[in-house]
Amino acid sequence: MLAKLNGLHKDRRRLLRRLKKEDELAIGTVSVVNRKCGSPNCHCVESGGHPQTLFLFNDQDQGRRRCKLVRRADESWMLKAGDRYRKFRKDMKQLRAIDLEEKQILMALAERRAIHYK
Repeated sequence: MLAKLNGLHKDRRRLLRRLKKEDELAIGTVSVVNRKCGSPNCHCVESGGHPQTLFLFNDQDQGRRRCKLVRRADESWMLKAGDRYRKFRKDMKQLRAIDLEEKQILMALAERRAIHYK
C-alpha cells in the first residue's frame, strides 16, 4: 500500500507541474465547422461550406453561453489554447482520481491501525 501511495504522490507532482504552467487557455470550446456563406453564386451552396473556427464560451457578464467567430489570423493561436484547455481539464480529472485513490488507501491504513474496543 505504501508503494502505491508513493507512486500516487509522484503522479500528483507530475500533474501539478503541468497544471501550473503559465500558458494561455481558451476556457470554452474552440472548433472548426463548415458553414455556408450565403452568397447564391458560391460553390458552398452545393458543397459542405467554408471552414470557420468558432469559440463557444460562457459570458461572465451576462451568464449565458456565447459563440464568437475567430479571425483567420487568430485561428492557430485559439486552436492551441483550446487544446491546452482540454489537456488542463484532463489533468484535473486525473488529479481528482488520484485524490480519491489516496483517500481510500489512507482510510484503509487507518482501519488497519484502528483499535476496536469491546
